[in-house]
Amino acid sequence: MLTGFEIITEDLNPFEEKEVLPLIVAGLRSKIGKAQAVTSSYICKALEGRFGKYKLNPVKLRKIISTIRINGILQGLCSNSKGYYLAETDEELLECIDSLSERLRHQQMVVDALELQHKFKTEYERVNG
Repeated sequence: MLTGFEIITEDLNPFEEKEVLPLIVAGLRSKIGKAQAVTSSYICKALEGRFGKYKLNPVKLRKIISTIRINGILQGLCSNSKGYYLAETDEELLECIDSLSERLRHQQMVVDALELQHKFKTEYERVNG
C-alpha cells in the first residue's frame, strides 16, 4: 500500500488472487511482442460483467500486473504506451527495463526536490520565526 493512496493500492483480496489474476495471466500469455500489446482499458472491458458486480479498475489492474511481475508468474511482462505484452526479444525486455528505470530516476528527482524545498522552508521558518 502507498501512503495517501491506501484504498486504491490495497493488497489483492482472495477473490482477485484466485479468480481475476489467473484470467489476466491466461489472457496475457498470447500477447507476445510489442505488436500484440493490449491496453489496460481493453483488459478491464474484457473482464467487465464476468464476475457480476465486481468491476476491475485500472489501478487494481496495475496492482495485479505488479503482482505478476514480482512473483515471476509470467516472464518478461512488459509495458509501453501501447499496453502490456510479453517480451519477444531481449531488446524488448531491456527497453522496458530502461523505461521503468528512467521513471524511477525521475520520481527520485521529484522526491529530492521536495525534500530540498522542505529543508529550505523549515530553515526559513527557524530563522524568521
